[in-house]
Amino acid sequence: MRNIACKIFFTVITIAFSSKLHSQKGFEVLVDIETLNYTEGLVLKRSARTNLELPFFDDFSYRSTIPAPWLWTQSGVYVNSNYAINPPNIGVATFDAINRNGQIYPNASINPFSADTLTSLPINLFFPADTNIYFSFYYQPQGLGNQPQTQDSLILEFFKASTQKWEKVWAVSVNFTNNSLFEKNFLLDKTKTISTLNLNRKFFRVHFPILNPDYLTAGFQFRFRNIASIAANQHVPSLRGNSDHWHIDNVYLNQSRDFADTVLNDVAFRKPLVSMLKNYESVPWSHFNSTAQQTELLNPLKFSIAYRNQGPVIWNVTRQFSIENLLTNQEHSFTGGAENIFAFEDFEYTRNYLYTFNSSNADSAKFRFTSFLITDFNPETHHLRWNDTVRYTQIFSNYYSYDDGSAENGYGLFGEGTQNGRVAYKFTNYQTDLLVGVYFYFNRSLDNANQKYFKLAVWADNNGKPGQQIYEQLGLRPIFTNYLNKFTLYELDEPIEIPAGTFYIGWVQTTPDFLNVGFDLNRINNSKLFYNITGTWTNSQFEGSLMVRPVFGKLNEPPTGIDPNPYKVEFSLYPNPAKNSFNISISNSTDRTKVQIFNISGQIVNQHFYTSQPIGIEHLPNGVYIVKIIAPNGTFATQKLIISR
Repeated sequence: MRNIACKIFFTVITIAFSSKLHSQKGFEVLVDIETLNYTEGLVLKRSARTNLELPFFDDFSYRSTIPAPWLWTQSGVYVNSNYAINPPNIGVATFDAINRNGQIYPNASINPFSADTLTSLPINLFFPADTNIYFSFYYQPQGLGNQPQTQDSLILEFFKASTQKWEKVWAVSVNFTNNSLFEKNFLLDKTKTISTLNLNRKFFRVHFPILNPDYLTAGFQFRFRNIASIAANQHVPSLRGNSDHWHIDNVYLNQSRDFADTVLNDVAFRKPLVSMLKNYESVPWSHFNSTAQQTELLNPLKFSIAYRNQGPVIWNVTRQFSIENLLTNQEHSFTGGAENIFAFEDFEYTRNYLYTFNSSNADSAKFRFTSFLITDFNPETHHLRWNDTVRYTQIFSNYYSYDDGSAENGYGLFGEGTQNGRVAYKFTNYQTDLLVGVYFYFNRSLDNANQKYFKLAVWADNNGKPGQQIYEQLGLRPIFTNYLNKFTLYELDEPIEIPAGTFYIGWVQTTPDFLNVGFDLNRINNSKLFYNITGTWTNSQFEGSLMVRPVFGKLNEPPTGIDPNPYKVEFSLYPNPAKNSFNISISNSTDRTKVQIFNISGQIVNQHFYTSQPIGIEHLPNGVYIVKIIAPNGTFATQKLIISR
């Protein structure tokens, strides 16, 4: 697995580190993530049949992040359209080093360990002496994730009913140093070495017959597993996250196949839909004024799709489109006509359209863009039923966003000199409004080691770079949610009026530890991302979008970790300024009410449960401090304390 490195590979997103990190100067870092999602998407129902019938096929193109329960048993594998590079069609199943709770597996080690597993439901494969049953799939190492190391591997196993044991039938390992893959087929007793550049950008096909009668049974099952290993570096736990990505696609098991049956006679989408906006992924609906529309919308409006002929047959494809206003349930449908797509051709098509974006709500809007392909029905490929439709939901809420909501990596500053390092993200708002909160998405690190205090900050613009700092909020730490890509919402202590124009949001570090903020590799906006370690603002070298979003107007949900109906925390402190002690008077206090004192760097210098006794501060130097009162239900309030002797 990764050795955490002192140098950054500028052409590859994965970073390698060495055990000498503690002696290196600070720098910006991009690492792999540790999170998993089991929410949104299709409501998937498992078949009630005991055994599945052939064909078995899954191209992972359905709208869910979990493997289809009508085909697979419960799994920690992540179905997505973001991690792989140029897959055969939309959607892959991604294997990594985390379990279904989004945490590194408890058996994780610097030595190889069994990580994700994807197991099929029982399949009726009772076809004795049938020599035309073939199994095939595609795989890709790394993609946009983390490079598997030479000791890591992807494994295919079959269940042997006679022994009630799983047997390894195929495996692959990768060596990115010499650009090679090593495959071993244990059924055929064959090995294969593939040498090529850009291993992480290609999919490789596996195709072989199932001839052993031990597997030609009524309750046949197969499973994929990946063998992973975590970072050997023990000095920097905040940099130790997810690792060793493999992606699979087009898993296909069927009769009446042969050695030459290596293609699918099918047309499928090869790219997901993206935002209709030119600069942002999302804009507050109340800010979507005429200026915003002229800036963000193409003129004329365009609906672009990309699809692929996966086989040797010429297909005549009809393109259909629709836009549905999800708040009014009004749908606007139109066609893109029909056109031939030739053998193995990649096709891109753009359709101009007219549409008025409106909403029944004053502060939000939601539109679903859909495109689907119509071809002549082919009974041999009726199981390819998901990959001919793509959807994208365009959300206008109360925030600006550059990211697409999916974190492929984690971003932050690390190393000597970054204790007061700053990260600032450039936004241009289309309307003067109150900034009331900020969404952050934090990836988990091993043992949540990145839960370090930081200061939320806002800067004005200075000729295209961050200028004067106009806001700072202390005492914040990363808060993790239970789902992948579920943002943490921080409410500002005091709303700030931001004039229409350019501003920056971000953070000031209080430790040299890596905060691991989500980083989207599919939307390129690093020209708007700046960091400051030495006193000079520098543009980020990493292509992508930081998963940080400013919130305007009012909060549509309670801050993360806060009861939506809390009792209000009110307190007073005196004397202020104070010398050697001060008193606190709290409404609705209990013996579980917590008192925290932060210095100007955001570090906790005093913490205890509330009592009515004076709080001694003789050990603290003169200066400005923040006193934070936290109620048992998580609500809190802060006040400034001045110590002056």
